[in-house]
Amino acid sequence: MIRTIAIVALFLAYAQARNITFSNCSPNGKINFVNVIPCEAEPCTFKTGDEVHLNGQYKTSIAASKPTLKAEIKVDGEWVEYPEVESDACKYTSCPIEANVAYPYVLDTNVIDWPESFATEMRFRLFADDGKTELICGSNAIVVVKA
Repeated sequence: MIRTIAIVALFLAYAQARNITFSNCSPNGKINFVNVIPCEAEPCTFKTGDEVHLNGQYKTSIAASKPTLKAEIKVDGEWVEYPEVESDACKYTSCPIEANVAYPYVLDTNVIDWPESFATEMRFRLFADDGKTELICGSNAIVVVKA
């Protein structure tokens, strides 16, 4: 019985997950893939208050011991910092980062409450120890639905 429940739970989690299409936007590295839960179709649609789980793999040509992460969402044509993601990238990936080595990452965040539903882009950028040199960058289209 427990095995059946575990298999059903695994199937449901898999059904809500999707390897999404995205744009790599840094010349210094590449995001190999991004898996998002929940995401049943693209663009991924998230309700305010939802928990979102991202995981994937990346590789950068520049090493870093204390990389920083910047999560941004486009609002009225401008990139603004997304407050639910910490800037300490070592919370989401292994550190230090060696050049030309593939690393996994895992990030859980919540969809903040927005005043209305909208379609936009979300971007994640990883920076070297100097806080300026971009190691990797990836962006994708999303839809936020007011719950």
